[in-house]
Amino acid sequence: MDPHVFPFTAIRGQELLRKALILNAINPKIGGVLIRGDKGTGKSTAVRSLRELLPERPVVEGCRFGCDPTGGELCQECQERLRREGRLPSKPVRMQVVDLPVSATEDMVVGSLDIKRALRDGIKALEPGILARANGNILYIDEVNLLDDYVVNTLLDAAAMGMNIIEREGISIMHPSRFILAGTMNPEEGDLRPQIIDRFGLCVDVEALMDPDDRIEVIKRAVEFQEDPESFHRKFMKKQEALRTKIMRARRILPDVEVPEDALSLIVRISSALGIRTHRADIITARTARTMAALKGRERVTDDDVREAALLAMKHRLKQLPFQREQELDQDMIQDIMDGELEDEDTGIDRNRKLKLNLEATDLRGALQGKTSRAVGARKGKYVRARPNPEPESIAMDATIKRAAADGSPVVLPEHLMEKVRAGRAETLYIIVLDTSSSMRLERKIKFAKTASWLILRDSYEKRNRVALIAFRGHKAELVVEPTSNYESVEEALEELPSGGRTPLTPALKLAAEVSASHKDDAATIIVISDGRCNVFINSNLEEDIRMLAPELDRVNMIFVNAEPSARSLGILEDIAANFTSEVLYLDDILI
Repeated sequence: MDPHVFPFTAIRGQELLRKALILNAINPKIGGVLIRGDKGTGKSTAVRSLRELLPERPVVEGCRFGCDPTGGELCQECQERLRREGRLPSKPVRMQVVDLPVSATEDMVVGSLDIKRALRDGIKALEPGILARANGNILYIDEVNLLDDYVVNTLLDAAAMGMNIIEREGISIMHPSRFILAGTMNPEEGDLRPQIIDRFGLCVDVEALMDPDDRIEVIKRAVEFQEDPESFHRKFMKKQEALRTKIMRARRILPDVEVPEDALSLIVRISSALGIRTHRADIITARTARTMAALKGRERVTDDDVREAALLAMKHRLKQLPFQREQELDQDMIQDIMDGELEDEDTGIDRNRKLKLNLEATDLRGALQGKTSRAVGARKGKYVRARPNPEPESIAMDATIKRAAADGSPVVLPEHLMEKVRAGRAETLYIIVLDTSSSMRLERKIKFAKTASWLILRDSYEKRNRVALIAFRGHKAELVVEPTSNYESVEEALEELPSGGRTPLTPALKLAAEVSASHKDDAATIIVISDGRCNVFINSNLEEDIRMLAPELDRVNMIFVNAEPSARSLGILEDIAANFTSEVLYLDDILI
């Protein structure tokens, strides 16, 4: 027990990170794990704490490269010694975490070679580098994205082959270099090239815990560990030993684990549905699924093993076009593929559809009316009604006095202020707010949503209205196209919109409100197209977000178009619309 290392089983949350490290500890042939996340989220702590779970390993006494005498590759010195002496004396050693600095050069990593001595003495001329020290240990690369690409390639080549090969001036020297590879990075400091990311076996995105109870527990454990490390270690000793035993049992089972044909077919189906074109994804997923089965004490891979393995092995291998760098993958999406619900990857615009234009203007609350729409809430025009507003642009004195009198107040208070609502003529602005998250990819919902947006765009062209496009996915909403009459730019953006990830619906509504507020002279109509499966919020939940957004959206015409048929709707979009007294339509009702 090293009292300076935080116990692995004491780490709160971060299940995927812990699972990925454990799988690599059982089977280093998986190819390591790339851990992406903000600073201070426990990436380094998890990697360093893995060492305490691993047993001692035998090494050849006196070997500069840490060769394992019980099997596997031996360096040239050990091969020569074995031939000469007939045996290799060994001793047990604890596994170490070998750090690779950001400033590492190629010679520091692979080792330096004296050419003259190499010609005379062979491998003895090699001064061992980091890859020699990493053999049989954990190689930890912090800020891997800041390393030179050729150094990263060298490391990954060694990890894949289990050998470090040094070639200088026609001389080739090699030694074994098998290690558990762990690289961490903060994406804000720059990304790795897709070709290098693909070389890592698994990838995990780490985020700070958001649950208040979890965060409090993290603080308590950190303080307790700092004040009395030995006592803290004793508290988790049984859990540590149980996990160590589980890892050792999985190592013994692993060679006997079978991957049935239907599991291989499932792996290929998932990678094909995700558009992954590298065979490495299939191979690593199969290898990870075998290890997952061994961890669970089974000798046959199941669909559940494949699903868990695919999440770790395929997420970082999704198409990495410039506009798709944040594409996400989750368990629900993989399950949908396994269930056959995500096999149609056609997410383009269907130009054979039509928009039902025979809807009454009142149904659309001012939308689809043309260039001279009636702008309710305009700063100029006829005074038509009043509404409460503690900071009115124009006070409706009659309504304000009546409200104060109704409250029995002898004076007018801020809460009695009423604002004039005017009706004028203004240009129409459609703000299309389009959901492109993972759930929208199911059953061609994203195709229908893009088609509806395109039809609204085409109608805008005919009526000379302006259009803005907001897309939301992952953790943010983005104003893809500012309000414009350049319909070709909006159509092009629609075609290229990526999909996948979580659903930040309320951040998208906030952004739409900001766009509307910055174009007060236009008759703005916000058209939200989504299935309502929101799971990323501005605050902590949907209710708080709606309360916060209510004042900003109270003055805006809004239409909610549900991508789900009315019979299958979750009801979330309808509840949101009710808060803004807005119309709810369904894609299957407005498209023909």
